[in-house]
Amino acid sequence: MDLEPSKVVDFRYEFLNHDDKPAHLIYPVEIPFRDSPDELAHRIVTQRMDPIMTFLQADKDLKVALRSFIEKENQDFYDERDEALLEKLRTGHVDVDALALELERSYKDEILEYADRVGPSDEEIFAQSYHQLVHSSVLSEILAKERDYAKTITNLTAQMTQQINTMNSLHQEEIESKMKLLDISVTSENINHILAKQYNMQNMIRKQCESELESTRGHQKYEYRDWITTHIDASFLAESDSPTQIGNRWSMISTQGPSMEESFTIHLGSQLKHMHNIRILSTKISDLCSPLYSDTSFGGPNVALGLYSSSLCGIVVLTPSGSVSPDTEIRRNANMSTEFHFDQVDHQIEKIQDDLRKLRDSPPEEQDFGNGGGEPRTSRLKPGDVFITRHSNLSHSHVIFHLISDETFQSPSEINSRHPVILGLRNILKISSRHDVTTLSIPALLRHHMSEDMTVSWCIRRAELVFKCAKGFMIESASWGGAELNTLQLLLPYDISEELFRTLADMVPHVFRVANPKILQ
Repeated sequence: MDLEPSKVVDFRYEFLNHDDKPAHLIYPVEIPFRDSPDELAHRIVTQRMDPIMTFLQADKDLKVALRSFIEKENQDFYDERDEALLEKLRTGHVDVDALALELERSYKDEILEYADRVGPSDEEIFAQSYHQLVHSSVLSEILAKERDYAKTITNLTAQMTQQINTMNSLHQEEIESKMKLLDISVTSENINHILAKQYNMQNMIRKQCESELESTRGHQKYEYRDWITTHIDASFLAESDSPTQIGNRWSMISTQGPSMEESFTIHLGSQLKHMHNIRILSTKISDLCSPLYSDTSFGGPNVALGLYSSSLCGIVVLTPSGSVSPDTEIRRNANMSTEFHFDQVDHQIEKIQDDLRKLRDSPPEEQDFGNGGGEPRTSRLKPGDVFITRHSNLSHSHVIFHLISDETFQSPSEINSRHPVILGLRNILKISSRHDVTTLSIPALLRHHMSEDMTVSWCIRRAELVFKCAKGFMIESASWGGAELNTLQLLLPYDISEELFRTLADMVPHVFRVANPKILQ
């Protein structure tokens, strides 16, 4: 790869034409010139001189002048380049690390000995091995191993929490005892000194606990991945069960469902009809993102079988604007066990925050513009924006779409189909279609909790808006390509009344086209 810049210099040449009249030409030449001067001389005579001059062998004299011109201009170009490099080196403007990286990249591109290895990466090998094993008789052994690992993390977390709580209680008792002696034998400076000492101790203990927890997760992840990749061999795979048998066997396991739910089968499409399942249910959003290996969860087989498939499950969780801050309970649930297939959720959040900082610090011409507007995006997330986390240790979800919506934490308002949050839902459906998310759960009222100012009439208007927009987006998704949304779950707040739930559930067949059975006489 040529790393040098170049410039164009005019070659000026005076000569006698075939009728002995003076003539001249100007021909642009790219410097540095690395081709044959003789070939260029022939091309100049053919293109820029009278055809008769070709027979008079005008290129003989031209070659001499052209060689001299090219040698001089090449030498001047390299002198100027080298002098500029030396000047940068003298003034300290040379980035030695960048030059080393560029040289390394050139070696990898040009020299086979230094080229990157061609073949599957460690991540791909692990993914393929895991996918084969979970569709075999070893699935139960994999789930048992993951459950043991999760219990270790849960116990360690509980011990650390108990240790921190005990320390906080002792510190609180110490402060209370000192406060009783304030202005007697203890001064305010003594109190401030004790508080600073306690804070430093609490911070040190907390960091020690986090470091021990991170070390344990890292050890589990390495041991688990090594165990998976070493369990693949031809004889084992030949004796394993087929994917269909395993899938059918585990599909009999059901998880604890919500208190109120109803399902419908619908057909959508202007010409070619597609069948979809619509399920409306009342539940806590954290119940659909509960720890996979808790005592009440039975979703392990379903999550494992779908992890590397084209039938992923996604959930939309409403999040306040500002910095990247996922739901606290969901974040805690995801940290209750080691994430073997992706980064731990805290690391995913840190990476998203780093990307936002880079976006903020980038030049305006390199920034992304959102939704056709004229203002570049900043590091602060606004309503309608979405950030995504991936999970393999939550009970009902592989992907969580964190949709920014301030209304969740304010009084409810009236919105329309062009509201940023509604457009954010459309973008989520498009991402789902492109990345094999075939089951998607969305908040039907764009709220996770009921409040006193959410009247019955407001809930009906909001549900009708979300239902109709979701229907339109599903019809539109047929033109996007990618995976088809098989199941749409409409989530209602867990504290909704049974009467209001029934009213909203009755709206579904009126908004969507329900597939009614035909009765043959």
